[in-house]
Amino acid sequence: METEKRSQDSDLGCWAGQLSMLTAEADTHGRAHLERSIGMLLRVVREQLKLEVVFVGEFVDGERVFRHISARAQEPVIQVGQSHPLDKTICQRIVEGRMPRLIGNVAQERTRYALPEYYEVLGGHIGVPVRFDDGSLYGVLCGFSFTACDHLDERDVRRLEMAASAAARLLAQAEGRDVDR
Repeated sequence: METEKRSQDSDLGCWAGQLSMLTAEADTHGRAHLERSIGMLLRVVREQLKLEVVFVGEFVDGERVFRHISARAQEPVIQVGQSHPLDKTICQRIVEGRMPRLIGNVAQERTRYALPEYYEVLGGHIGVPVRFDDGSLYGVLCGFSFTACDHLDERDVRRLEMAASAAARLLAQAEGRDVDR
């Protein structure tokens, strides 16, 4: 049991190190590099968690707007700039605590959470809020697949929380906010 915990802590430490390298590199370059760093961050998350799509969505005027996307497919099912009403999204429900951060099979849970019909094609979903250092909410960092994701667990939620923190730092830099080092 103790060996397993040390292994998990080491795994999370390695993950944190990877994310830290991405944000540190972005500190010394311009906005284009920040955008590229966010893309690299999302790709790392997508590949490590074995997901089809990972995105950062901003909450703006009652909408969730896709700002950054990493997708396995050449033609992703969502596009940067596309939006949906917040009250119809899993993202809003996660932020409000009305849905868990990890759902192994959304299609099976769709009616339980009163999700729109278009969620019936979704398999696994994982998501966490993205908050700036001052506590203000930017939006969410989420990922999904079209098949069930039985391989994901709470350790992956912690990984996603670390990635959301790194994303918040990069987004703050991109917006010209003061970022504590």
